[in-house]
Amino acid sequence: MDVAPEDRQAELAEVARRLFAARCPTHVVRDLEGSPDGHSPDLWREMARLGWLGLGQPGTGSGIADLVALYTEMGRALVPSPHLPSAVVAAQALVAAGGRDALVAEMAAGEAIVVPALAEESGEYDPDALTVRADPAGGGHRLSGTKLLVPFAHVAARLLVAARAPEGVTLFLVDPADCAVERLPNIAGHPLFAVTLDGVTAPADALVGAPGAGHDLLGPALDRAAVLRCAEIAGAGEALLEMTVRYAKEREQFGQAIGRFQAVQYLCSDIAIDGHLTALLARQAAWALDQGGAARREVAAAKAYGGRAAQRIVHCAHEVYAGMAFMLESDVQLFTRRAKHWEYDLGGQARHEDELVTALQEA
Repeated sequence: MDVAPEDRQAELAEVARRLFAARCPTHVVRDLEGSPDGHSPDLWREMARLGWLGLGQPGTGSGIADLVALYTEMGRALVPSPHLPSAVVAAQALVAAGGRDALVAEMAAGEAIVVPALAEESGEYDPDALTVRADPAGGGHRLSGTKLLVPFAHVAARLLVAARAPEGVTLFLVDPADCAVERLPNIAGHPLFAVTLDGVTAPADALVGAPGAGHDLLGPALDRAAVLRCAEIAGAGEALLEMTVRYAKEREQFGQAIGRFQAVQYLCSDIAIDGHLTALLARQAAWALDQGGAARREVAAAKAYGGRAAQRIVHCAHEVYAGMAFMLESDVQLFTRRAKHWEYDLGGQARHEDELVTALQEA
C-alpha cells in the first residue's frame, strides 16, 4: 500500500498553504472567533471558486485522499470553516440519499451551507442516543427536541436533522429560522449552537432518503469526517513542531539555547512522531475509503490515535514554552483550545478504540 501523496495532492497542498497563509494568518483566526459569521465568507467563496467545496464528491475525479491534503493545510492554519460539516458530512449524506442534486450543486458553488444537527445531551452519535422525535403528522413529521453542538447553525440555509421516527433514525432538512438557535460557549472558540425544535413541521419533501435510513446515510459521511479531522491534527502538529523548534532555538536559559538540552529535544521529537503517525493513519484510512471497501478498522485506528495525539502534541509544546504557552498572546493556546475540541468531536477515543477492537476481532 503506497499512501504517499500523489503529485496533484502535493500541488493542492501547496496552493492551499499559500492561500491560507495569505487569507487566514493567526491574527485573522483570532478575529474570526469573535466575528458574527465565525468564518470568512470571502475565503468560503474563494474555496468554492477553486472547486474545494465539491472535492471528493462523485464525478469530480477526486477522493478522500485529496481532501486529506487540503485538511492538513487547514489544520496547519487553524482555518475556521463550515467545510467539514457542510461540504463533507451533509453533502455526502445528501448525495448518498439521492434526489438532492440541485441543493448539492448550490453547496459546491458556495451558495448554500447545510450543516448536520446530530449530537444531543449524551454527546454520542449512536441511534440509541437520539431523543429528538419525528412524529408523523399530516403527511409529514413534527420534530421535537434539542440538538447540541451544531456547527455554524447561524449561517446555514438548512439543517440536516437526525431524528427518531417510528421506522428508526431518519434525516430531515429543516430551516433554522423555524428553530430556536442559541450560541454555546466552548473552549475551542468555534461557532457551536443549541438548536431547539419545538414541534417544527417537516413536510414530506423535507425527508432525506428513506424513513429509517438515517444511520446508514450518516455512517460513511462521519467516517470521512473522522479521517479528515485526523488530517487537521497532523497539519496542526506540523505547525506546532515548527513553532516549538524555532522557540527552542531562540529561548536561552543557563547561558545557552534551551534546544541544546536533551529533554527539550525529546519533546520536539515526540511532537514530530505523533504528527507523522497521525498523518500516516489518516492517509491509510483515506486510501481504504477510496477503494470502496470496508474501512472501519482503518478509520477507528486513525481517530483513536489522532485524538490522543492531539493532546500529546500540545502538551509537549507547552512543556517547551512553559508559562508562555498559556498567555493569550501566544499562538500555542490557539492550538491547545482547538485540540480539546478535536479530541472529542466525531466520537471520543473510547468509542473508536472499541470499534477498532471489534473490527480486529471480525477480521
